[in-house]
Amino acid sequence: MFFDSSEHPLDAKSRVFLPKRFQSALGRDESGHLEVMLTPGEDGCLFLFSVDGFIDSLGDVDTRAFTTADERDRQRRLAHASTRVTLDASGRLLITEKLRNLIDLRENADGRVMVKMVGSINRAEIWPLHRWEELETRWEESAEERYEIVGPGGRPDDGRGDAAAGGAGAEEGEPVRDDERSGARERGPGGRAPGR
Repeated sequence: MFFDSSEHPLDAKSRVFLPKRFQSALGRDESGHLEVMLTPGEDGCLFLFSVDGFIDSLGDVDTRAFTTADERDRQRRLAHASTRVTLDASGRLLITEKLRNLIDLRENADGRVMVKMVGSINRAEIWPLHRWEELETRWEESAEERYEIVGPGGRPDDGRGDAAAGGAGAEEGEPVRDDERSGARERGPGGRAPGR
């Protein structure tokens, strides 16, 4: 399984070191070398699978020749860009020009090409660093929007603040019902609390 994340530079030959935590999830070819499957992913990244993991991921792809045009296009898109890659003795993998172009890998301000390697349970994802940072910014903005809608403490913020829940924000002298103070109580027949 693939977990955690880290940043890595590509070298002059477009190779990148694969972290040991990812290498441990891979199988070996007949020569004993670690190998992976690289394929275009979603949202502008590459998916990195173990060979067995890649085969498992094909479970929902109809591989019959005589199927719908859409399904045949899906087969072609997946197969033409997927690449089996053997890691070198230093644990580096080559990202081909075709795959680099697909995900817009480019130099940053200091002239290096940086990627973010992200574990995603049954695969790793290789992101151009600038795209990963854009994704994180969207997450932060989305979290801020949820916070504004839900409010502190996970309750919907209806503009009344803590007063609505009978907390410290309630104005002095304002009546607060028991069910507001301690949460909604179980009601019996006629809407009365049990025992009343």
